[in-house]
Amino acid sequence: MIRLLDIDPLLSLFADVFGLPVSWPKQSSSFATFAWVHVGNTELELWASASNSDLPKESQPPLIHGFALEPVDLEASVAHLTQAGLQCKSPRPYQTKTADGSLTTNFTNSVLLDLSSDSCCIFFCAWNPEGTIYPWKERLTTAERRARDQLEMTKRGGGTIGLVGLSAIEMSTPNLSDAEKKWRLLTESSGTGIELTADMVLRLTQGNRQVIQSLTFEVRSLESARDFLLANGLLGASSEHEISLESTAICGLRMKFRQAREAAQ
Repeated sequence: MIRLLDIDPLLSLFADVFGLPVSWPKQSSSFATFAWVHVGNTELELWASASNSDLPKESQPPLIHGFALEPVDLEASVAHLTQAGLQCKSPRPYQTKTADGSLTTNFTNSVLLDLSSDSCCIFFCAWNPEGTIYPWKERLTTAERRARDQLEMTKRGGGTIGLVGLSAIEMSTPNLSDAEKKWRLLTESSGTGIELTADMVLRLTQGNRQVIQSLTFEVRSLESARDFLLANGLLGASSEHEISLESTAICGLRMKFRQAREAAQ
């Protein structure tokens, strides 16, 4: 989730300039204005809250506030982590009424307390295809919805920058060794990086507080992406193997691009 004061600049950049699919169109409510953009292997949720009082003064928007993990079985995952020594909040369903007045669960969240802080929220989220809040008519599981969005992404060729997907999340933490131990306990990852999925890693760095510092994406052609960003005044730092978006174009956040691994081979 990317916390913002106004989602429109980033939504326009991703949807209009980069030509990426908007998987959840902009929606406003009493508590927030939000939208989802499909980025290949996940969604970027853009969120402008009516109040940011839940965030510490030093971590106000714009802020990459955290991310959701998709458990195969929420109850079993929470029980497993609790037994392993990682504290989780009790699962909390978000319910609404159906046309006949009965309650249905849209999704259920459980915050992973030992991996979260006021400035970074890591949580399980299990979606129910029978929910009533979704902007699409089909009753889709998360996997079915993502397959639909990925098909659209493929039709668009990854948009104007040839986006493949999110490949790395860089997060600072005040206690590096403790954080690494807990994340490896969660992911059962023993490699150099902490593997969140087969194509996405978490990189931990030492810092004063827990904050997601940057997102790194893979593109089909780094040179083509570089040329596009340069031509549109969006190119920030640039090196042989990595480029970044001009920070002023993304509200001061840090987003980087690298050559897709398959294409680089």
